[in-house]
Amino acid sequence: MTIDLANWLFVATAASYFAASVIFIAELLGRAGRAGPWAARLVALGVPLHAAQIVVWSLVLHVCPVEGIHFSLSVASMLACLAYVLARLRYRVDVVGAFVAPQALAFLLASRFVGPVNDEPRLRSALLPFHVAANLLGVALFTMAFAAAVAYLLQESRLKHKRFAGASRLPPIDALDRAEHGFLVAGFPLLTIGILTGTLWAREIEAGGAAAIARACLSYASWALIGGVLLLRAAAGWRGRRAAFGTILGFGLTLLVLVTYLVRSFGQVAAPGGVPA
Repeated sequence: MTIDLANWLFVATAASYFAASVIFIAELLGRAGRAGPWAARLVALGVPLHAAQIVVWSLVLHVCPVEGIHFSLSVASMLACLAYVLARLRYRVDVVGAFVAPQALAFLLASRFVGPVNDEPRLRSALLPFHVAANLLGVALFTMAFAAAVAYLLQESRLKHKRFAGASRLPPIDALDRAEHGFLVAGFPLLTIGILTGTLWAREIEAGGAAAIARACLSYASWALIGGVLLLRAAAGWRGRRAAFGTILGFGLTLLVLVTYLVRSFGQVAAPGGVPA
């Protein structure tokens, strides 16, 4: 019964995000019609469904939702959608959901189908709750910053080439620039906490091999790049394209760290006898 409920919630959440993604894309193309307002509503519907799915599925597998990369990916995507729903109350960023919803769907599917969820190593540390919470919230906010940055570049390109019909369906570039900066400012301290706590107890969970060093370097590079964008914005007046490109690159590095964890998890199962590859 519980497994059936978990599967139903998973399908319902994926369907909500998928339908929202389709409508958002149609909205960008000017073909959504009366369905346009339903895109953001479907994301809002997906958030409680997603949260319930995480809780029920963790009970089925007897796994804490903050343990392992699979649940972390799912929680991060749910928090990103929640951040989007809340951001709509302050910023005119409705169409930014066109970049948030597909990523949430991808993270949700990856959390379920890329490697077994219940075979991941369990982590034990007093710093774990702070580390995981900071990283999950930071990734969620950086997802929103990334979405705002991509929307900014798209809007700027349309205005530059005088494609005003498409531009009218995106928020003003000033609003997107402010939203991007706001999400970075909120997410950077969380990323800093995540890196500091991760550094303090990294030796407890990994032997410090080449893969672990590569992940650490990517994390530090992402932190330095995002910090540089914020510093240059404050000290040198960086705005617009340069800040957007820096944000996209910084988020790309963060996403690459998550991908390496997924690859590691898959490799642990693929290796003979369950020994990590």
